[in-house]
Amino acid sequence: MIKLGCLLALLSAVSCEKIGELTSAIPQDNVILEDSFVNPILPRGADPWVTQKNGKYYFTYTQGSKLVLYETDRISELALAKSHDAWIPPAGTAYSKNLWAPELHEINGKWYIYFSADNGSNANHRMYVVENESPNPMEGEWVFKGKVGDTTNQWAIDGTILHHNNQMYMLWSGGNAGAPPQDIYIAKMSDPWTIVGQKVRIATPTYAWEKFGNPINEGPQILHNPANDVLVVYSGSGYWVDNYCLGLLRLKTNGDPMNPVDWTKKAEPVFSMSAESGAYGPGHNGFFQSPDGTEDWIIYHARSLPNGGSNNGRNARIQSFQWLADGTPNFGVPAKIGQALTRPAGELLRELYVKDDWAVLGFSSEEIVNNRLANRLIDNNLSSYWITRYSTNPTNYPDHWISIDMGRDLDVDGFVIAQKNGDRKVKTLSIAVSNDNNSWQPLGDFELQNIEGRNQYLALPSKTRFRYFKLTPRTGHDNQQQPGLAEAGTFRYQNP
Repeated sequence: MIKLGCLLALLSAVSCEKIGELTSAIPQDNVILEDSFVNPILPRGADPWVTQKNGKYYFTYTQGSKLVLYETDRISELALAKSHDAWIPPAGTAYSKNLWAPELHEINGKWYIYFSADNGSNANHRMYVVENESPNPMEGEWVFKGKVGDTTNQWAIDGTILHHNNQMYMLWSGGNAGAPPQDIYIAKMSDPWTIVGQKVRIATPTYAWEKFGNPINEGPQILHNPANDVLVVYSGSGYWVDNYCLGLLRLKTNGDPMNPVDWTKKAEPVFSMSAESGAYGPGHNGFFQSPDGTEDWIIYHARSLPNGGSNNGRNARIQSFQWLADGTPNFGVPAKIGQALTRPAGELLRELYVKDDWAVLGFSSEEIVNNRLANRLIDNNLSSYWITRYSTNPTNYPDHWISIDMGRDLDVDGFVIAQKNGDRKVKTLSIAVSNDNNSWQPLGDFELQNIEGRNQYLALPSKTRFRYFKLTPRTGHDNQQQPGLAEAGTFRYQNP
């Protein structure tokens, strides 16, 4: 069988003369399937929020000075998502600083981002909203619509939207100038920026697990169970303590959201700290579904180390959950950092070609003094790099390149590139391919993000067959003129 496979591969290679001409099937089983991911999916991400539209996931989180949106079709690869500065507040206003917990909602064909902000004094935190009429929230103009508040005009954060029985409501966390306790309120809305009538308190900290740090109920998030009952998952205790956790409110069947007695609170938290998992203070969450709509997922933030602190930031994590017979969610325990988790169902999976038999054909230069050699680019080690020469006779953009022999013609859907740590990261990378290491077909210039320790995927418009590829760094992310890369490879998509 081995001899037969080699013979078929040889015959196929001989019959294929043009790049991209898929004339016959080639045995290509020497691949690694990327069917898992690990948490955290993002090294930052306080107060994460996700919404879905037309196969895209839109993500945002607290950044303090502005509203930023991220777009991806693979939520498990959130670190690679394209970002867009949606809205930056003007200076000197009541909402110029401390923009917290943004949420993106589509309402009546328009996009809205709700957020809380102040003028630099926490006691002045209130809720606000901006509007965008573009079908794509990553495009168009965001217009400030104003403050979203009730007549009491009290301290308010963490606004979210509930649509129920043809009525729109806002839920939020509020108190007296930000002093404890913080309660959860609800009020009716006449349009996406106007609260009408009086607010009603539907939750206040009553249990010991809601009072670590301070008695706080905040971050309400709407969740509908399979029977379409209204649930509210909220955060209890101070976000800065390890015991920050998630609690659950439930609106009784056919209940009135504005009637506090129609809401019940679960006596125990539904998602809590796990030191074994490296999940301290898990809370302030959101929800989404897998691409195929068969799975429910939670996104939340947690700290990887205990005891809070400014150097122990909150990072974004995701995991799937199931439903219990009583219609409440079973979130389980936070998944352990680095634990392999199955990707959301319906994600188009990649198969990475194994590079054991690959070879470097040529290169412009390499950094010999520091042993950062060309063959390090395909050694399957992210901690070893190829860097163009800078100790002696340094080379500059774009006077450097490297070419790789994959050993035989392969059907390729894209390239896998990993940046090196530190400086000298590549920003623009030109790629060309060949079947004879003589005539080269340029595929264009590709943008690389300024991140390290993760694969970046450069997808091709269509499947292309070739044996050799050449990488030419064009520009960099900093002023260092001798670029470096950690790894380079190719992938194909898994057949459905």
